[in-house]
Amino acid sequence: MKKEQELTIRGRKVIKQGSRLVVEVNTGRGKALAHIAKEELTQTTRKLGSNRGKTRLWLEGDILSSHGWHTGDRFDVVMIDGVLKYAKNPNGKRKVAGKPGRPIIDTNTDKLSTTLNAKAGDVVNVIATADSITVQK
Repeated sequence: MKKEQELTIRGRKVIKQGSRLVVEVNTGRGKALAHIAKEELTQTTRKLGSNRGKTRLWLEGDILSSHGWHTGDRFDVVMIDGVLKYAKNPNGKRKVAGKPGRPIIDTNTDKLSTTLNAKAGDVVNVIATADSITVQK
């Protein structure tokens, strides 16, 4: 059975309540839920493609730049069963490609298929914030 992964924003658990997303906050007296401001995240979908026989995920433009992801920024890629996460890290192994004003993150590997349990042509959900980008089916 596939282990369900939870989404997080700045280390806080993201929960879907109807059509809204909220984060779990520890108040000191217990846990509470706080609404996520629309400006803090962008939720969209992308279709997985293929290039040279490998699965490809291409992100560019506003989904990145509106959250402060710019050409040259460094990040790490974390792939856990069912979830792909790009986490900003000044010493990260990868960097955002593209030209100023048009940042690009291009991931082209069969690890995408195995991690996301998806294949080229499948649609995945993408949640972008200032600190990370989370992708899952």
